[in-house]
Amino acid sequence: MIQLGNITKLLLYLLVLLPMTFLMAVAPWGSAWLSLIVVWTYLMYRPRNVLHPNNMVFAFYGLYIVLSSTLNLVLYLIDWDYVLPWGQQVFWETMSLTLLFQAEFTFLVLFFGLYWFCKDSHQPRARFRENIEVKPAWRNGLAVLSVVLVFLFMQSTAGLDAWITDYSYTYLAKREGHGLLNVIIITLGNVTVFLFGLETQRARRKWPILLVALLVMMTLSYIGGIKSRFIFLLIIFLSPWFMTMKFRLGTIIGLSVSFFVLLYLGTLIRTEGFYASTPFFIEMLVGYFNAFQLHDWIVTSRDPGFFQTVWQVFVKPLQILGVLSPDASFDISVMLTKEFFPEQWENEHATQQWPLDTELYLNYYGALLSWLPLTMYAALQGWLYRHAVLRGNLYFMPIYVMEFQRIFSTLRGTLIPWETPIYVAQYLLIYQLCRMAIRQYPATSSGESVCGLKRDTRS
Repeated sequence: MIQLGNITKLLLYLLVLLPMTFLMAVAPWGSAWLSLIVVWTYLMYRPRNVLHPNNMVFAFYGLYIVLSSTLNLVLYLIDWDYVLPWGQQVFWETMSLTLLFQAEFTFLVLFFGLYWFCKDSHQPRARFRENIEVKPAWRNGLAVLSVVLVFLFMQSTAGLDAWITDYSYTYLAKREGHGLLNVIIITLGNVTVFLFGLETQRARRKWPILLVALLVMMTLSYIGGIKSRFIFLLIIFLSPWFMTMKFRLGTIIGLSVSFFVLLYLGTLIRTEGFYASTPFFIEMLVGYFNAFQLHDWIVTSRDPGFFQTVWQVFVKPLQILGVLSPDASFDISVMLTKEFFPEQWENEHATQQWPLDTELYLNYYGALLSWLPLTMYAALQGWLYRHAVLRGNLYFMPIYVMEFQRIFSTLRGTLIPWETPIYVAQYLLIYQLCRMAIRQYPATSSGESVCGLKRDTRS
């Protein structure tokens, strides 16, 4: 039953949301009002758990809309002279109303869909108990195997010297043809880091394990994109803490500061110090999170449609079987990069990233039908969240954390990528490895779960 407090909260939320939506439509810099809508929605319905899917949804919209458009607006107001060689490339003040309203619609449907499906009134909050153990042989064996495979990958692609002396080009252009080995490294690495995190969380002497874990994470992230991969692994490592951590505004601030520090350091390494200065880094933040600028090119150049690119999920498997040409586009971002950035694709096979809104615009006629796949996606994420986090299933936990972080890549890509069968195979292997690597002692008290957590029945 909806309580009076919830009704009052909803009325207050709508009382602010509707005027902001109107101002987004009629006022200059409508993106500023869209940013306020994103922030207002999140603050009014902020999740209590760090690993709630809506935190990742807010992270995406916070970076690609709030941060990018706000910095763009501030630089505009102070009459900033752009110093990067290519100048200003993102212009939020000219974004079309179609883009702004579709972005708002997608955000609200997904946010409140996840808000609804992640509820689990029948299961109290889970917390760790002491009668679990990470088997050292499995943890250490997986760590050694993962690191060895990383060096094998480096040697079999461009060679160790190239990875050290010309990292940026090697990472972008020399990894092709080694996808299977990369998938194996990712799978084993994710399990390894989760086991290290679980062991560190429970250990009395944390520093020795922590230092080894950091070394393993740095090694794994070197071939996977230092910025994104290290942050990805760090979240997996910290997930045992996140499962029971109380999520306050201070937590958000701390995580945000940590993210930007890691982003800055990763950018320095990836670009060999090019964005070291403050003006360069600020302008990079505006232009790096450019997905909605790219989407604006789509909505202003073509009409919405039905099922124009959903078939691309079958292209890559058919290419592997030799049925389709290697030049066929297996992804919407590949297709559009070839159209708008042909030299980038031809020279490096690197893509720009269009947001999920582009797929929804071309396949579900924008807001007309996009609510249906978004709701189904929210239902799936909600099921995983309830089983892994709220019910404390450690075997599901690394799988959920991977899906939790993949929300970010989904929002700048497609709902069903061609890699879906690979993800399923990864998850099955991860589940089995966790079952073998985590020892559970018999339950000694009522209310304990079978996977290393027990119910917190305190009010």
